[in-house]
Amino acid sequence: MSNVRNIVEARFPGLHDSIEALLSQAEAQYNVETGQPASEFLLEHTRRTAAISHKISVLEGVDSFLPILVALYHDAGKFHQGEYHKDAIPEEEHAALLAEKMLTEYQLVPSDIDAVLGALRALYDERLPCLGPCRVVQDADRLDKLGPLGVGTFFTKAALRGRGLVDALAQTLSRELTYATAAPRSMFTATGRMLAAEQAPKTIAFFDHLLEQLESWGIASFDRHTIVFDEDFRTRDGAIARGIAVTVAMPRACPDCEGPLALTHMREQGLKCERFIARFKCKQCDYASGTSLCLPILA
Repeated sequence: MSNVRNIVEARFPGLHDSIEALLSQAEAQYNVETGQPASEFLLEHTRRTAAISHKISVLEGVDSFLPILVALYHDAGKFHQGEYHKDAIPEEEHAALLAEKMLTEYQLVPSDIDAVLGALRALYDERLPCLGPCRVVQDADRLDKLGPLGVGTFFTKAALRGRGLVDALAQTLSRELTYATAAPRSMFTATGRMLAAEQAPKTIAFFDHLLEQLESWGIASFDRHTIVFDEDFRTRDGAIARGIAVTVAMPRACPDCEGPLALTHMREQGLKCERFIARFKCKQCDYASGTSLCLPILA
């Protein structure tokens, strides 16, 4: 991570520290507003994403300065005014406004500011073309959630949200497995695809072994269902890709009465993505639960 700091500080002394201070203050305000303990989850994720963006840039043979800046700002709008997704404005728009103010104060040339703002706004907005730094950072952000790094992040996030192991798996394992399966198809760069092909199987293998151990030790039993949407999906570049698979990981039996669970699912359009929603309902009692995730975005 020192490479990232050195690259930014060599061109604009103080800018890297200013961005990190902005992120730390936003997360601290959110934690105070929600009564959560102090954390640096957002800051650490940002640092990792910036480091991966630098790695991708080097392997792709492009200047890493602008991708690093986009990575450093990409989650700056997540806790706007101390709340998570408080309004109907995408968090990347809030991030762009924060970046514009700070980068103007540090007197970056207008063309570089425009490139950073354009990449931030396009990062996860399928209506906008994802070009240049946007492509590198999108890949880096997704790679941070794969392999041993991604598994560590999964459990860190679960702990911050006060979830136990089994509850965390029931609530969000479907998302992890679905995104890992789709990861190589979700990367823009050749480097991103190569790294995703290396790391995604590690994610899936870890959770395979974890679920096997939970069941063999009599702690919890999960079933996995693969739901394939055999239809055409439009990629971020406007091409047509066939089919998306969603993995639903759910308890094998009702945790209240051990009765069988029925699985139903639906899709609906959200603010930033098309959401997949799965419901688990017991056939013998009133237990009902579920999980949801954004359908993978294909590059």
